[in-house]
Amino acid sequence: MLYHIPIEPLEERYSAQWYHWFADEYRRQGVEFQYIDGQPLSTKIETGTFLDVNSTLAYKSTQLHEIAKLFYTKQIKDGDVFFVADVEFWGIESIRYLADLNGIKDVKIFGFAHAGSYTREDFFSKCEPYAWRYEQAWGSIFDCIFVGSEYHAQQLANLRGVLRARIEVTGNPYRVVEVAGSLPHLPQKQPLILCTNRPDPEKRPELTLAVFRQLMQQHPDWQFAVTTGRDRWGSGDLRRTAMEMAASEQFTIHDGLTKSEYFEILASAAVVTGNTIEENFGYCILEAMVFNTIPIVENKYSHPEVVGLDDRCLFDSTDVQIARIEQAIANPFDVRDYALRYEVSLPYIVKLCTK
Repeated sequence: MLYHIPIEPLEERYSAQWYHWFADEYRRQGVEFQYIDGQPLSTKIETGTFLDVNSTLAYKSTQLHEIAKLFYTKQIKDGDVFFVADVEFWGIESIRYLADLNGIKDVKIFGFAHAGSYTREDFFSKCEPYAWRYEQAWGSIFDCIFVGSEYHAQQLANLRGVLRARIEVTGNPYRVVEVAGSLPHLPQKQPLILCTNRPDPEKRPELTLAVFRQLMQQHPDWQFAVTTGRDRWGSGDLRRTAMEMAASEQFTIHDGLTKSEYFEILASAAVVTGNTIEENFGYCILEAMVFNTIPIVENKYSHPEVVGLDDRCLFDSTDVQIARIEQAIANPFDVRDYALRYEVSLPYIVKLCTK
């Protein structure tokens, strides 16, 4: 039996897609599986960035409660497999604890690592003074940890001492063909440049808005926009800056988007750009490439891997960022093949968990 421990499925995050995609892939590969769901406190992110910190702890705690019940009722057997959709799971070492102390042999634990306290300026990084000890422990209880990029693999190995042999670079799971097909009639491309990153400090949205301001002056016939599935894009000074820019007909704030609404805007755009301080994969980049929207990203972190080492997508300074955007508008090129590489990630992960 494979026990799947999901991230709570929030519609504004990839976790809702994962929830369905993994189940479909288990069925496709003939894997006997069971989901271990938790009980959230909220379906929105109220405190935190990637998940609500209070709700996710409640969700994970109730998942652990269900796991303990499975051991208590003798349902876990030798050779059973656990797949943890987010390795950064406080208390997840309990699976190994329960297996060892119940005398159950060869219980396998696999998981996907998205980020951690070692990820610069991540919301969770403030926990680093004590979290690093847990992350080291998790590195020893998982049989294999999957990551989206070689860059992230090196971060885990170098900063948390996880054995490189226990880390597998798979790319982040994504059903590229399915998502691309969700828009049967693609809108015509416009000279529209988007910022699709979360409006959180580590994504440096203020730098992207500064680039937009400069380009708005130089190209009055171009359009610019920011997008979010949250009720509001940004807060405080960032929100005020965006609202001031929105006084111009060139700039639009898209709040509270559904996935389909977001994809419609993304598919009509020519370019997506951003200035994040660090990135272990970058779903915003992948989503853009699915709809042949050219990502212009910094030549650091996981970015070069995700965009296929294509120099036309990479910049090392603000001047080059602006030049790359201008070049992409003037001479667009196809980036869909870079996205298609990640179609195999999900089947590969499931295969590794069940071989």
